[in-house]
Amino acid sequence: MTRNDARAAFAATGLAYADLTRDDLRALRNSIDKELKASGLIEGYRSDLAIRMVKWPTGWAAITCSTYYFEKREAVTFGPDGFIGFGGWADDKNVVPIITGFLKWIDALVDRRRIAA
Repeated sequence: MTRNDARAAFAATGLAYADLTRDDLRALRNSIDKELKASGLIEGYRSDLAIRMVKWPTGWAAITCSTYYFEKREAVTFGPDGFIGFGGWADDKNVVPIITGFLKWIDALVDRRRIAA
């Protein structure tokens, strides 16, 4: 899966930023965190606890990640223009757990919404 595949998967859900609550973003952070830690790619690879939300849902939101040698780099960013960024700092290998966590989150989110409907 590529970054563009992940963006397409989100678009296919029909969800908009306005449909995403803080709890939904927490679930995304937790899903990414699980995948980062399990990946074994970088020592201490994890998502950060804080979720930045600025004028959400018309503004932007960001989930960041850290390792033993960097802090607070982009994991997933929901931009005000509708663009979703995935680990812009990361190469195609190190972004895989971020994308995997995102895709698992989408599946769980869609399932929860289907059950609630």
